[in-house]
Amino acid sequence: MESNDEDVMKYRIHLRPISLHNASPVTLHLLPCELPVNRPAPVERFFTPAIRQGPLGLEVSFRGRSLRGEEVEVPHGLVGYVMTMEEKGEVLGKQNFSEGSENEEQELVEPPEALERDSDRFIGASASFSRFTVWGLETIPGPDAKVRAALTWPSLAAAIHAPVLED
Repeated sequence: MESNDEDVMKYRIHLRPISLHNASPVTLHLLPCELPVNRPAPVERFFTPAIRQGPLGLEVSFRGRSLRGEEVEVPHGLVGYVMTMEEKGEVLGKQNFSEGSENEEQELVEPPEALERDSDRFIGASASFSRFTVWGLETIPGPDAKVRAALTWPSLAAAIHAPVLED
């Protein structure tokens, strides 16, 4: 499959670091399906109470389908964030650029108005997590699941970039 650069929108993504400090913890579920909605939902009201511990792990039914799952921990020393794209003119995690140079956030990001161009996009953390539940259809996702491979990268990167001791 060929890529046509004319059809690809290119954006510069800017992180609002202050939003990382304001992100409240949430419970996350990684479902084996795609939902045509991208907004918060009252999951705990319908989904969470139905989760039960079965002989082979967590079990639940979602839209008539049986799901099996297990909790996955974010690697030690790391935190997961739910990132949200800001709408034009919106600023997630209010920043104070009037403080002195001791303000770490001021050093990391320019004031919003200095960066806003048509190709700029801003993201901020709307929530944080240290674990999540990964679900599979009928079976628990195995060790070859993509999410497990992604979670091995931090330790692999640390090992690759660690100093090599000479014998």
